[in-house]
Amino acid sequence: MAGQSSPLPWEGLSRDRAVAMKQAAILVDIRRCVGCHACGVACKTENDVPLGGFRIRTHYVQRPDKPTFAFVPMMCQHCKDAPCIPACPNEAIERLPDGRVDINKAKCKSDTACMDACPYGAIYVDPQTEKADKCNLCTQRTEVGLQPACVEACPTEALRFGDMGAEDSEVARLAAAHKAVAMKPDAKTNPAVRYIGLEAYMQDQAKGIQLGKGENGVLYEQ
Repeated sequence: MAGQSSPLPWEGLSRDRAVAMKQAAILVDIRRCVGCHACGVACKTENDVPLGGFRIRTHYVQRPDKPTFAFVPMMCQHCKDAPCIPACPNEAIERLPDGRVDINKAKCKSDTACMDACPYGAIYVDPQTEKADKCNLCTQRTEVGLQPACVEACPTEALRFGDMGAEDSEVARLAAAHKAVAMKPDAKTNPAVRYIGLEAYMQDQAKGIQLGKGENGVLYEQ
């Protein structure tokens, strides 16, 4: 009709657009990551992440064969045996029906036991809300059929969101075809997130990254 503008991409979205999943997760293809931090910027904007906090961060790791870096995005791994869940004395960390791990802010009392329990340094305390926070794969977006902010912003498709629990899903097929592996398997947390191109030296350097607690529990790399 003349005079009518086209609907914006987010108009008319509803929970009917969401796809039921067994295990929501991200597949990270390190071969494609260029270290641009578009994922982190998009995440901070979408989720109002405070200065010094993060839900996703990209580590620069030194290559052993040349004077250049590889880039390793890390976020909550949405572990099937998540140590943060039993560590929380307030039962504020929950597993959602699609397998992702989320924090119930109403129950959170800013106890930092979850931060200490996580081997990936994925949890921080928001100094504004004084609540624990971390990646939840953008539930506010995925429940209306959108991609997580980091996935949508990635210019090289190094991040893909999907159902890692369904063998016929795109991410599961790609993970199997490229022999994707979990980060820090020795932590025995059974992560849902998988990595393509993750080499031993990357694992070793990621293990060596130390996270300290700053004011109000905000994490920083030492």
